Amino acid sequence: MPGSNIAVSLFLWIVAIVPLAAILFLLVGLRWQAASAAPAGYFLAMGAAFLFFETSAWNMALQTVKGLWDAVFILYVIVPALLLYQISKEGGAFRSLRIGIEAYTPNNLLHILAFGWVFASFLQGITGFGAPIAVTAPLLVAVGVKPLWAVIIPLIGHSWANTFGTLAVAWEGLRLAADIPDPMFTAGLAAGMLFIPNLLAGFSIAWLYGRKAGLKEALPAVLIISGIHGIGQLALAPFIPTLAGFVPATAAVFAVIGLARTRWYRGDSAVEQSPVMREEDQKDLGRALEEEALGEGGRREEMPLSTALAPYLVLIVLIVGVLLVPPVRDSLESFQVGLPFPRLETGMGVVTEAKEAYSAFSPLTHPGTFLLASALIAFLLFKLRGHIPGMRIDDILVNTVKTSIPSAMALFALIPLAKVMEGSGQIMVLALGIANVASGTAYAFTAPFIGSLGAFMTSSNLSSNILFGPLQKSTAEALFIPTSVSLASQTAGAAIGNSIAPGNVLLGTGAVGIPGQEGSVIRRTLVFMMISVALAGLIAVIVFYMGAPQ
Repeated sequence: MPGSNIAVSLFLWIVAIVPLAAILFLLVGLRWQAASAAPAGYFLAMGAAFLFFETSAWNMALQTVKGLWDAVFILYVIVPALLLYQISKEGGAFRSLRIGIEAYTPNNLLHILAFGWVFASFLQGITGFGAPIAVTAPLLVAVGVKPLWAVIIPLIGHSWANTFGTLAVAWEGLRLAADIPDPMFTAGLAAGMLFIPNLLAGFSIAWLYGRKAGLKEALPAVLIISGIHGIGQLALAPFIPTLAGFVPATAAVFAVIGLARTRWYRGDSAVEQSPVMREEDQKDLGRALEEEALGEGGRREEMPLSTALAPYLVLIVLIVGVLLVPPVRDSLESFQVGLPFPRLETGMGVVTEAKEAYSAFSPLTHPGTFLLASALIAFLLFKLRGHIPGMRIDDILVNTVKTSIPSAMALFALIPLAKVMEGSGQIMVLALGIANVASGTAYAFTAPFIGSLGAFMTSSNLSSNILFGPLQKSTAEALFIPTSVSLASQTAGAAIGNSIAPGNVLLGTGAVGIPGQEGSVIRRTLVFMMISVALAGLIAVIVFYMGAPQ
């Protein structure tokens, strides 16, 4: 941060880590709900900023407003996603989806890999911003997965695609923020690091489903899909980074359709009792979903599979038609809404530059708009065909808003917390403190963890890259580490860190109606995240010793 004169000390580092440590302890250790843990962390960050980082009340107030503004964007995905879920549930669409999918292939393990890994990655390839979690978690519930695991699985499954997904917006942010000296090598190295969480995601999901039996059964699918994902991204990232996530993710969708017809997966799964599946689904799923689909008026006409799929097909068409057609995308993105903010500076010289339109919002191309349009079309279609005869859209909307309140409360504390910590210099102190005590080798290993820290704080690979990219580059130069290693580690770590990002977790728990379970989700996903980031760190160390380009 330009002009900063913060003298990093152990005391300041401990003060800066307290808000984050408190949130993790409350969520994971004491199992508090995020709506309670997040405000506690926010007030700790405010106290630290005021008492130890010489940040004025006016500065903290404006940083808080920034955070609230950013939180609105995430909430704009949560509410429409939950609305689509509620409409589909009321219309009995999930029962029809399950029956139709089982008619194509009865293999539950392939269903879970298809939705939680392949389809989530496909959505990350074209839209991102939490939509993969918000869309696929309800679909996993539809095929019989317990709601908690329906959130965990896509969090694990989509993380590999964060850097080069969404047309490589996170990569472009890093390139612009850090002025990457060797973008081709850095992109290739980042793609190589992200091969690990991709392969690990497939095996992790299979292990969760059926332990050793699940791993054995999933082996052909995991190797084929991970090969398409990983090798495809590795081949494209150095040359066409904007398509390095989308193209292999799309190819994998067709691959999983083909796998469903092979001898490996055209029959039932060999795993008879899976810990991630609801017991009633494993005994008599048809009866359970049929009872769920019946309203006060008694039995309804069975919804055709084409009708049940229509909202999701509309969603894909809208996303692809808008985001992948440059004239359409550019025209719609020209309408933006942002808030002006003045230049801010703390007593320690930490500067936040002025913004004429902070986080300019393009409502016509936002994933929330696509989800909202799909939800409204679903309601009209289901209503016209008699699947929700007694329900009105305002009734469903009121229930949706009530259900989303806990997620909103958590978001309105978590994102402002991140902005206060950033604006006061606390995040900078955390990163610099690690760099100051690390050798070249230790820092190379640690660099992906710093990227993950940024993603955890901001729930965004892009934001983490912008926040920590310049710092990673400067620290690498000071320690004589190739900047390609530190910057690839930054974006790979940030991508993996999205698997435990509170904003993404809240999207999932909100979309399947289990608010308050965020700590349980993070506790179970943390293992995957830590292993993946540590392996990325090992790759960074190996490349460092092999002599990567500076």
